[in-house]
Amino acid sequence: MPIVRTVGGEREAGMGSFWKRIFGRGQDDADDRKGLSGGDYVRVSELMQFNRNLVEALKHEHVGVELYTRYLLEANDEEGREMYRKLIEEERRHLRMVEGEIAEHKRKGYWS
Repeated sequence: MPIVRTVGGEREAGMGSFWKRIFGRGQDDADDRKGLSGGDYVRVSELMQFNRNLVEALKHEHVGVELYTRYLLEANDEEGREMYRKLIEEERRHLRMVEGEIAEHKRKGYWS
């Protein structure tokens, strides 16, 4: 999936816009990085890792919902079914939290 961002009413796509956001210019002149410190690179690396962690967390929460839903269908008594319903709701709450964090990163332009 290409990276797409709207800047000044125009859509930018690809890693070029990523480098432009990070370094203030396109990928072609990314070798000319005067004034950037090691901290700049660390921040970019940390954001990218955090975004990967959010995607991974989202996958795990979906798996949790699927797992508890299957267990709910297999439960033999109402007490067990109620427990699985609560667990499913908790996993859905987690999903909303992670989705909200992803949306916030996208809104702020931290998502690539």
